[in-house]
Amino acid sequence: MDWKTASSYYETRLTEALNIQRRALDLINLIPTEIPTKLQEILIQEAQPTRRQLERLKKREFRIAVVGLEKAGKSTFINAWLECDLLPAKGGRCTFTTTQIYSVQNESEQKLEVQAKTEQEFIKLIQDLETAKAQEDLNTIRTNQITLQQVRTDGNRTFPFTRLEDIREPLKKYVADEKYAHAVLEARLYTNKLAQAEGIVFYDVPGLDSGLAKHVDEAQEMLSDCDAVILVQRFTSLREKELEIIKFTEQGDQNVTVADKLFVFLSRIDSLGSAEALKTHIQEASQDWLKRANLPSQRIVYGSAGAYLLLNNLAAEQTKLEIGDATIIQAHLQRLTGITDKEHLIKNGTGIPEIKEKIFNYINTERVAILKKRCEASIEKIVSTSEEIYRLVSKNYPENPEEAKLVAENNRRVLFAEWWNQKWLTIKADLQKYYGDSVAHKSLENLTTNSLVPIEKFRERYLQIVDHEIAKLRQETLKKKDTIFLANSFPNFDSTKANYLWRDDLYIDISRLLSKIAHELALELKNEALNLVEYMTKLLWGSSQVKARLIENSEDYFLAKLENSLSVLFLRFARPVAEALIRGPVNSPTRNQIIKDLGVDVEIVDNYYTGKELAYSVLKRYVKYGADLLYNPEIRQQVLGVTGVVAQIAMDVASELIPAQQAVVFEVENDINAFAEYLRYAIFDAAGFESYYRQELQNLVDSFREKEGTWTGVALNEWLQGNPLLLAEIPNNLKSQTSNLEVSDKLRQLSIALKSNHSLPQ
Repeated sequence: MDWKTASSYYETRLTEALNIQRRALDLINLIPTEIPTKLQEILIQEAQPTRRQLERLKKREFRIAVVGLEKAGKSTFINAWLECDLLPAKGGRCTFTTTQIYSVQNESEQKLEVQAKTEQEFIKLIQDLETAKAQEDLNTIRTNQITLQQVRTDGNRTFPFTRLEDIREPLKKYVADEKYAHAVLEARLYTNKLAQAEGIVFYDVPGLDSGLAKHVDEAQEMLSDCDAVILVQRFTSLREKELEIIKFTEQGDQNVTVADKLFVFLSRIDSLGSAEALKTHIQEASQDWLKRANLPSQRIVYGSAGAYLLLNNLAAEQTKLEIGDATIIQAHLQRLTGITDKEHLIKNGTGIPEIKEKIFNYINTERVAILKKRCEASIEKIVSTSEEIYRLVSKNYPENPEEAKLVAENNRRVLFAEWWNQKWLTIKADLQKYYGDSVAHKSLENLTTNSLVPIEKFRERYLQIVDHEIAKLRQETLKKKDTIFLANSFPNFDSTKANYLWRDDLYIDISRLLSKIAHELALELKNEALNLVEYMTKLLWGSSQVKARLIENSEDYFLAKLENSLSVLFLRFARPVAEALIRGPVNSPTRNQIIKDLGVDVEIVDNYYTGKELAYSVLKRYVKYGADLLYNPEIRQQVLGVTGVVAQIAMDVASELIPAQQAVVFEVENDINAFAEYLRYAIFDAAGFESYYRQELQNLVDSFREKEGTWTGVALNEWLQGNPLLLAEIPNNLKSQTSNLEVSDKLRQLSIALKSNHSLPQ
């Protein structure tokens, strides 16, 4: 069978195999739990290389990857192959993007196509460069922003040509010139100089060791989607990145070995010093490849692509500069190889004619056998796996959909009711365990070192809200201070009046703060409640009825109810603290009267204070003495019986304020600090937030358990409507009739596809 016939034949076979694969997966998707996972994995894994091979066959392309490390001589190798010093080859990096070379028959078909990067692809390149810390490339891109933008603006371009020399400059510009090449996605060269066979494609990809992730990704993708590989290797033993070439080749084409498709060109032998060094070089490389990939020595060719260009007078000036004088190179090669005749030296010493002969022989005589090996393995895996899936499913499902209707509906309903009774017991047990572990936190098994129980998360969230709102309050009240002070400074600053007016305004802001905290806590509790409802919904297979039946009216109504309850609890204990600390200055009649009017309400907070500062342990006492209880050593000794004072917190007091103004700011800010202290260390527990939190969530659980009749109806509806989550749990004889019919239909389609495959000529 020749290549053309084989390509057409296996295009048909692979298309049919992928059709079988698709039918088998369709069947698995309907009944995933009844099919071993391994069978599905085989179908999915085998599909990707099969599709890649099919696409190559459809395009009638035979792809040969030319790979290697940077400066191994890949571009020079291809130039020698084409017998034209075309692709750039110089000391630094000379290939920035993939170059694809296509074989065409007619001279009129020759052209160079340049595909520009899109804006998204260009941005991705910059991100890759930043990840690789390729600062030199990034600097180059910044320096050449204008030309790189112009390439992207111009878009894709085509350059027809007759002689390869005619497109040397545009190819160099878009592949190797850093002013333009970073904006090019790939270059495609169509030439009749590549091979006699039509459809041959060479891929010249930048080196794997460039440091750029995109080059590694390109190489991996290319090696996964090629028919043969030519590795241009400079050193005797394989480098780490060259080992990745073996790995990528194996991963992308597991049905044939690396040795089936790999050729190695030991390049730049003219850099060796002696014939003995060359002999050692070849022996060590051959042994290394035999050990690494079982590659026979006849697949390894040594030579010098640069010397081939020089000795054939094909080398451009840059190549001459890089390699050296032709006479010297010729003499050196003659010493290395022992070949004195120039014509024989070019043919047998440079390696290019030899590897071309090996590749052409592979194309003409071996590639059909490799194609057969690759395709037959894929087809066999897909078909045999699909046949096993058919066998397993056909045990429980008939191919004829009409037979699936024979199951008596009344009997199915009775069986479902029996199943549901047992399922309801499991659901209640699961809910109780979830509530105990995740809400009430009766078990410590699932806690990690850094995790918090929900109520502690609720408390932590409360503290975050308090800190955030207090910070905002301080910022806003200090802004208002200047206006209030100025309004009360004629003819002199009236500290008492300013103090009262500032506190009046501050008290309004604090009222808003308390409402805001209650609102944020309500949101937090609502989210916890919805999480609980979500778990209950999961227990009933995602039914939308669960939330509708448990959350009254709407989420907004539910939130408003929570917010109202939390506000009542919060304000019951937080407002007296705000009244006592904010309404009037320290030692003012207003402040003393407020304390008297509040009575025991003020003292209740003391029972819940958990802070470490003794000055705050009795609210009435702090209200009476104010900041002196923190910073005055005599008063602290006299009242608290402690020595030493608290380290003063740096106040935002402008230096230009007069002492009377500074005193007012100091007093008000310390009262705000005291208010924040009680919010943090007393109000949460005093208001009974923990009990309320547990109560609300427990009410949801109780409501769910009380609605057994409701959930019986919901379960029945979900079953009749074919909820896939429910169907995955129930026995096969309870699966919906619609599901059975669909499985039977998909089973019939798979059967037809398998029979069609067996009818194909083998």
